[in-house]
Amino acid sequence: MRKSIAITALAAAIASAAIGAAVTLGPGDGTASSHREAPLIADDPAADITDVYAFRSPDKPGTVTILANVIPGEDPAAGPLWYTFSPGARYNLKIDTTGDVRPDVIYRFQFQR
Repeated sequence: MRKSIAITALAAAIASAAIGAAVTLGPGDGTASSHREAPLIADDPAADITDVYAFRSPDKPGTVTILANVIPGEDPAAGPLWYTFSPGARYNLKIDTTGDVRPDVIYRFQFQR
């Protein structure tokens, strides 16, 4: 009887420790960039490149497709919903193709209204 009580107590302690570890060491709350945290870009939000995606092109596996978002998630309450590219900004996408952390290709875009 004492043996079964000790085993039950040990099992309860192990289960309690496992639950405590899962709660303490488990994944935390996710956070995301606001895309306006840099002081200089806060002065020119239309020039803010918020996200860049690169993936193997589905139609040509030997090539890469690159997408960039510029202020895509403005708060609707912040004003007009007809956002445009900034004519005063030059959008640069720097691509490293050799892995040396230096751009080998630079795509520059500048738009007019």
